[in-house]
Amino acid sequence: MSRDDNPTILRTITNTQLLDDLRNPGNETVWQQFVNRYMPMIVKYAVRAGLRSADAEDAAQQTMIAFCTAYQQGKYDREKGRLRFWLYGIARNQIKSVFKRRAKQEVQVAEDTAQTDFFARQPDEADLEKVWEEEWREAVLRQCLEEVHREFDAKSIEAFELFAWKGLPAQEVAERLDMTPNAVFIVKSRILKRIRELVPDMEKIW
Repeated sequence: MSRDDNPTILRTITNTQLLDDLRNPGNETVWQQFVNRYMPMIVKYAVRAGLRSADAEDAAQQTMIAFCTAYQQGKYDREKGRLRFWLYGIARNQIKSVFKRRAKQEVQVAEDTAQTDFFARQPDEADLEKVWEEEWREAVLRQCLEEVHREFDAKSIEAFELFAWKGLPAQEVAERLDMTPNAVFIVKSRILKRIRELVPDMEKIW
């Protein structure tokens, strides 16, 4: 059911390679790869931190810009910490900036602070890092799933998604895909096993 003779090979580009390539400010392709990898996670993080969708997008874009500027100025030292923690610090600061900006706007148009829900929406500082870690782990898992899509045939992937994700009964999945229920269980087991194998390596390179 696997497409590859050597399923241990990861096709996901390492963040080390991304960072090396980003040293060239004219490399728009690698910049887009970086944005595609990390911006969706930062948007989700900002929403969970309490920002509205549009503000979350703005905070994520500003995070990307701030990261690129700081990185090309040589401010990121890999020896002092992993990329995930540096991005976290930038994203957290950008989210706080958006909150402060929105606070001024809402208080100016409200007759008193009771008429704005801004203060109720502000993130709990103690929870911000926990939320970031959760979003990071989820992003790593999604990347593992992309690897799995490359390694297994289309029918196996569909069976896994219907059975493991959507929760359809094995019998129904088997009938839809012209498989036996036992084959559906085997597919689920193999793909879950592969995901568990991928996670540690993906965490290192992501």
